[in-house]
Amino acid sequence: MSYVSLFEVLRVGPGPSSTHTAGPYHAARRFVHELAAAGRLTHAARLGVELYGGAACGGRDNGAAGALVAGLESRELRQCDAVTLAARLAQASAAREVALGGRHKTAFDPAADIGFRIDRALAWDGNAVRFAAFDRAGAVLADRVYLTPGDDRVLAPGEPPGPAPRVPYECASADDLIQHCRKSGRKIAVLALANETALRGPAEVRSRLGVLHEAMREAVSRGLDAGVSPGVHRRARIAPDRAVRLADAATPAHERCAILALAAAERNAAGASVVAAPSNGAGGTVAGVLVHALDAQPESADARAVDFLATAGAVGALLRAQGLRQVGCQGEIGVASAMAAAGYTAVLGGTPHQILHAAETALKAHLGLGCDPHNGRIETPCIDRCETAAARACTAALAAVRVPSPPIAFDRVAASMIESGRALAGRFKQASLGGIALSVPDC
Repeated sequence: MSYVSLFEVLRVGPGPSSTHTAGPYHAARRFVHELAAAGRLTHAARLGVELYGGAACGGRDNGAAGALVAGLESRELRQCDAVTLAARLAQASAAREVALGGRHKTAFDPAADIGFRIDRALAWDGNAVRFAAFDRAGAVLADRVYLTPGDDRVLAPGEPPGPAPRVPYECASADDLIQHCRKSGRKIAVLALANETALRGPAEVRSRLGVLHEAMREAVSRGLDAGVSPGVHRRARIAPDRAVRLADAATPAHERCAILALAAAERNAAGASVVAAPSNGAGGTVAGVLVHALDAQPESADARAVDFLATAGAVGALLRAQGLRQVGCQGEIGVASAMAAAGYTAVLGGTPHQILHAAETALKAHLGLGCDPHNGRIETPCIDRCETAAARACTAALAAVRVPSPPIAFDRVAASMIESGRALAGRFKQASLGGIALSVPDC
């Protein structure tokens, strides 16, 4: 089982969707890099792109076209948001060309040359993007298909996994993690940081965690601001109206977490730059609980943010490594709730057993949850699920620290989710093909 980094499950980038926005971007960028590596970039005269699976079903409504243009031009994704992507798409549409790699202009009309193929599927299950480049004579220079399974990963069909990095604390299960904590006498956050610093410098690790912290705070803060432009977000925003409850000292912790998560989720749906945790659509959950946890006890906020994010990332990475991905919304909002519960328990001073118990409690509440956003947009019911998951994570953390030696069935819950995900019909794992997406006419 290969190591999954904290920074694979915690990533800064534009909303609204890891599948429909970030996935096509990373696929486009890889295609350009491979063209350049083969010495064919400057020979490309025209491009064609096709999206399949969930990327096709929800791509139009979640900024896939703008993300593709940004990827083809090798722009830095962290510096993009919905406004930037829309502007690049408009410029490419007007000029009917893109600058591949930022330097080689190639004919490309997004309206005509991007196909959202909801009428057909490739041999591989899941989301996929196909690129074709042609020379001036119309001959094919390159024809590539990339799978985008989420977490900013891009794979070619049949591509073997890369070499697994060596880290000091390899964990295939929660039991492994507990054993490492027991033998070393260290917290989960410390083990996670030790693994990351085996791959990159300690200063870089803490700097990147600091960036994640600030990005989450900004998403929540601006999501509560009534003056924020709605961008591509069509649902009426709710968080600013509910923000008054945050000023009331009697408002319970779980409600505070829910309101803060709602703000971040609405910010994501508007296409703003947010933190995917583990995905954009589920990102409001961890952000909301983080902000509440630190504001409730503001002393040493930076150090506590590191503990929260390192612990949350370790739990998310463990679930991803065990195979909990592309199994419906249980693998996104369920994992997000587990991550948030783990991080909150850590800053409350919980033991490794209490942290994993809280994560397990939050996770199992989402068993069997399918993916069914209305009209394929990361709004309904995605935003509401972030709000509920944050409240659930909060109560799980507060309950866990009251149990001195809680039982742990974390690995069995994860295995059950993976099994149920395999049993879910494909329409419950693709946007707009089942569930609420079809049975609720107006959300």
